Amino acid sequence: MLPSSLAQKLQAALKGATVLTPGSEGYEESLKRWSETAEKRAGAVAQVTTPEQVAIVISFARKHCIEQVVRGGGHSTNGASSTEGGIVIDLSKMNRVTVDPENMTIAAEGGCLWKDVDEAAGDYGLAAVGGTVNHTGIGGLTLGGGYGYLTGRHGLVIDNLLKVKLVNADSQIVTASPEEHPDLFWALRGAGASFGTVVEFTYRVYQQREPVWAGMAAFPLNKLASIVEFANDFALGANPDASFNFGFTTPPHAPGPMVVTLGFYNGLGKDGKRIFAPLFEAGPTFENFGPMPYCKVNALLEESSGHGGRKVIGGAACAMPFALEFYEEVKQDLLSFIEEVPAAKESVVVFELVPHGKLQEVDGSATAFANRGPYYNAVCMTKWDDPEDDDKCRNFTFGLKEKVSEHLIKTSAVNPESIGKYLNYNDLTDGRSDHMFGSHDEKLVALKWKYDPTNVFNKWGAVTAAAMEQNHGYNTMNLKPRQIAVE
Repeated sequence: MLPSSLAQKLQAALKGATVLTPGSEGYEESLKRWSETAEKRAGAVAQVTTPEQVAIVISFARKHCIEQVVRGGGHSTNGASSTEGGIVIDLSKMNRVTVDPENMTIAAEGGCLWKDVDEAAGDYGLAAVGGTVNHTGIGGLTLGGGYGYLTGRHGLVIDNLLKVKLVNADSQIVTASPEEHPDLFWALRGAGASFGTVVEFTYRVYQQREPVWAGMAAFPLNKLASIVEFANDFALGANPDASFNFGFTTPPHAPGPMVVTLGFYNGLGKDGKRIFAPLFEAGPTFENFGPMPYCKVNALLEESSGHGGRKVIGGAACAMPFALEFYEEVKQDLLSFIEEVPAAKESVVVFELVPHGKLQEVDGSATAFANRGPYYNAVCMTKWDDPEDDDKCRNFTFGLKEKVSEHLIKTSAVNPESIGKYLNYNDLTDGRSDHMFGSHDEKLVALKWKYDPTNVFNKWGAVTAAAMEQNHGYNTMNLKPRQIAVE
């Protein structure tokens, strides 16, 4: 744990910021994360309000050999935004959003949630490509690539990222864009937070018609064949203004698992009803489709993806054709798991059919994002309460992830330049950054040595020191130990 003398020094250095330590008011609340499995007892939580304060914390942590992590929305399930005994740079008070309707841009500080961006843009009749759960932080989603309801029409979040302001490993405040530090800007678009702490993102925004047409529907499990048939037809249609999710969970107030769906159409209700008509013909037991503000669409998953409980996420990819036999297997795997761990009944397995044509228009070498293939994301979010079930739940999640990945390889032509994995749904569990960045890995390692040779930023989606050495033979003996120095 961080010595109290060092915590006092940090507070003295951070004039105007709040530093929370064990026992101080607000400390326990500051440790809370979206998943309880990601909560750790920090030595200090620095609630910063300016880029300069972020720079002070990074410099302080380096000087004293203290682990530092960044908390944006706190949504990672692998503990990347938490530290045992180190310093948390808490960006939650850096949540200012500035809309420039004349230039069609929006600038958002690093602690913003997508709700902040959605609402600020909506006040001007605009929208940014953003996350599908509005209490997610903008930082993690953006730096990992970023899919959203508008991706089919406008591409990934990073395809609409114009520039970032960040604090680098040397505690310098720099701008990365196509004109300034373009190699760093390339790396930041898809390689996670391995190169700095981003304190401001500037995005391109678009005119957004209101209302849009969207909603959710739930079906008995015996309707799965009809849903898979619709999914195949929907994917063939490749309408860039529509998206469709289907999968399995136990909805609130339902007696057991069901087939659940979510549909979105960025257009008139009559056209949305026509696109999704075959879905309704399957006979949902519940549905709430209708016209709604775009901001409300990004709140549809609030209840099923809310804070609290223990969670872990594992992701893979899927592709057409969607074979009923395989999805029957996935359904049965989930049912068997819930029978073994009844408290995990709120776990969700979802296949996200976001049209991928637009994101494939961007050359695979244009950004560090390594998943520009004809794939759809698949994600398993396992949720439970008892720490005694941790191993069972993690094993199920990652086992299902591997099963879906193997199915993709067996049944589809995998693009050799695309890894078929989405960074935001995966941890680097085997320490191999080349498994997450594919052909971009060599360049990323070189840039890591250029911008962060002492591996200051080593937590989430990291091109880690281990990967540098294991994958490419670099000598990492000069890297500083991640421990608290003795005064």
